[in-house]
Amino acid sequence: MLPYFPFDQKFNDKIGTAILTQDDPLIEVDDHYQTEVALKRALLIQEPDYYFQAFLGHEMAQWEVVELILADLARQYPDRFLLQRAGDAWTWENRLLGERISFQFGDASTLPQAPLDWTGRQVQEDLLVLAGDGPALVAGQLCFGNVWSLEEKMGLPFWEIHAPITPIVEPMMRAAQQVMNRLPAGKPVWRLNWSIKASDQLDMTTRRVPDLNRELAELLPALTPDNAGEHLYVRIERQTLTRLPRSGAVLFGLHTYQNRLDRELTERPDAAERSPAERLLNVLTTTPPAMLDYKGIAPFLGPLLGHLEQKAASEVV
Repeated sequence: MLPYFPFDQKFNDKIGTAILTQDDPLIEVDDHYQTEVALKRALLIQEPDYYFQAFLGHEMAQWEVVELILADLARQYPDRFLLQRAGDAWTWENRLLGERISFQFGDASTLPQAPLDWTGRQVQEDLLVLAGDGPALVAGQLCFGNVWSLEEKMGLPFWEIHAPITPIVEPMMRAAQQVMNRLPAGKPVWRLNWSIKASDQLDMTTRRVPDLNRELAELLPALTPDNAGEHLYVRIERQTLTRLPRSGAVLFGLHTYQNRLDRELTERPDAAERSPAERLLNVLTTTPPAMLDYKGIAPFLGPLLGHLEQKAASEVV
């Protein structure tokens, strides 16, 4: 079951950010931790320059990410992670993976990878650093991107990262830019993004798109309201934005969650009181067609809506 289900009475065109309190984890660790971290590491071995890139001159921001994330993990999950600091001599213990490493904070030669890359291998999140005017994407580890990749976007300011900006998404992008520009240090925010996919692949970066399109083309002729729940997946991104205090850069974290549609509709504990099928149906039927197309839902919208209608009707007492 997904930890978040951002569907209610209608489509929400607002960016919908909320403040992360000191009690809220910046990084989330769930039952898929070992599997997803192993997948990230495998991808980074296969194509290291595709899934991680960083410009020179932003090393301070990378080390700030190391400090921020390791401290957050050790504070939020003390039974799973341990961080010991004696000045710049740091020791990190990842009990979930059975790993322990000592390194000199600020000295990249004491880590097996670049600081941001190494930190990204400790978490399920994709980690992106934006800095300067725009701000621009200057470093990132992106393994589970949703139809984009670092090689397309590195060096681009926020607005151009999302180009071409269609009229349907422009207000949301402008709101996101304002949030990022005004974000103070010490007050991170988070939001949710959602979509429906015809694959359970976590890695949907650009290099995977031809295969994903081929799989979709093969699936569509056989997709019906009766079987759509078995072939479609709800995909949620928990996105966080954190201003790094010394460099002034922004850390953009993305934790991707997904579940097969039929499982999600039956597993939710609130299903008896609030039909998840009806809630999702409410949102999809009020989402502008251009947004459905932008999210890649349009090709299978008919069978999807038919399935949700059947499910919602069967739940009526």
